[in-house]
Amino acid sequence: MSRLARMLLPMTPMLLVACGGDEPPAEPVDENVLYAETGEFEAPPGDSFECFYTNTLTDRELAVYDAFGYQDSGGHHLTAYWTDIVREPQHHPCQDDEMVAWHQIAGASPTRPDEPGVLSLPEGMANRVPAGKQLVLQAHYINTTGAPQKVNDWIKLRLIEPEKVESYVNYFVPLDDKFEIAAHATSTSTTICTLERDFQIILGLPHMHEWGKDFKLERLDDQGNVAEVLLDTVWSPEYSSHPPVTRYTKEQPLVLTKGTRLRQTCTWDNTTADPLIFPREMCLSFFLYFPDDEGNLTCNTQPEEVSP
Repeated sequence: MSRLARMLLPMTPMLLVACGGDEPPAEPVDENVLYAETGEFEAPPGDSFECFYTNTLTDRELAVYDAFGYQDSGGHHLTAYWTDIVREPQHHPCQDDEMVAWHQIAGASPTRPDEPGVLSLPEGMANRVPAGKQLVLQAHYINTTGAPQKVNDWIKLRLIEPEKVESYVNYFVPLDDKFEIAAHATSTSTTICTLERDFQIILGLPHMHEWGKDFKLERLDDQGNVAEVLLDTVWSPEYSSHPPVTRYTKEQPLVLTKGTRLRQTCTWDNTTADPLIFPREMCLSFFLYFPDDEGNLTCNTQPEEVSP
């Protein structure tokens, strides 16, 4: 959980990110929107994850169906969570052990207020936030300027009334975090996720960073042959913050049954002078499943066994 939390979940994207967009609004007035802002903070050179415990406590159960937001230059993702452990409002570099008490709500996408975001769930579907929970933000920056950078992020969560929710969703992530990409080298990692339950999927997307070259996720049949290609992307650096999204409907979701094997293959081209490992580079699929009956779920993939 902690390794995934440092990414998106946690991741997510999600992998569902804020990166550029409108300036923060002066007065959030829409009762169907929950607004949170980091305030100005300093993103140090290189990779940084800053965690913000806001002064927002939910006074009722909330149902979130979409999100949009803003990060300054160098922002990689901005993600909202609710936490089981309430703290005084503060911010500090994220710590793995604190994130195990977090539950992802959504990442923000750089959309205008009148446009749908990346999450953009179908009518009647939402992510649940219980009453009495503190809102936490995680801001990930990759600051390549070589100097500290003043930044200020914000996020808006779009809400519907809980009584209008037909089905809640949550996150399922096949995660490969054991790879290592040598300096100045091209490398491929192929792993298998074996499902431990049935899934109905409403949304799916791949996630890699700027050294990605190719991403593929395949459903295998009982003989190990490819039965269906679920995600197949020739990677582009901008996809790390604006991923291609595959959507399904409530009436015709992607159905994956218990015991299904998913083969995930990531190829990278490391142009740096140092090896790359998780979380500086990534290889994962990000899905939303319904109905939510187990919370956030991660499938820690295993290396594919290659026949001699």
